[in-house]
Amino acid sequence: MIKFLHGSWAYLVILMYIITLGTYFFVFVKNKIFDYSKEFRLASFTLIVFTIQILLGLATWFTSHYFEGIRNGQMGVYMKNATDRLLVLEHPVMMLIAWLLTFYGFNRMRKAMSSKKKYMAVIITYGIAFLLILGRIPWHNWMK
Repeated sequence: MIKFLHGSWAYLVILMYIITLGTYFFVFVKNKIFDYSKEFRLASFTLIVFTIQILLGLATWFTSHYFEGIRNGQMGVYMKNATDRLLVLEHPVMMLIAWLLTFYGFNRMRKAMSSKKKYMAVIITYGIAFLLILGRIPWHNWMK
């Protein structure tokens, strides 16, 4: 059940990143003043949605047969297989890095004084995080 939630929630995460990055980009280009009732809430909602996804992912990882294999000393076996390596190491580590980037960008946005700096903080950090997410999603295994 957790694996299904983790796979399904990922669609919402991707959608939120697309909406947030699109909104921040177009508002930045139009040179509008930062609106806390809209842009701040959008960035914070994206962070919350991704945080829930991280928690679901960690629950999935810790209850998977891969974690049991790691505890039994089979990490070397997993590292020799590209699919297993992606699921055991690359995907979780990249998602945590993407989450940290998102969190960092949100905090930079909160502390920035000018609207342009607020927009750029989110566009850059959320954009890099989104690319990391897209690059390390196990597409071949998604929603199985």
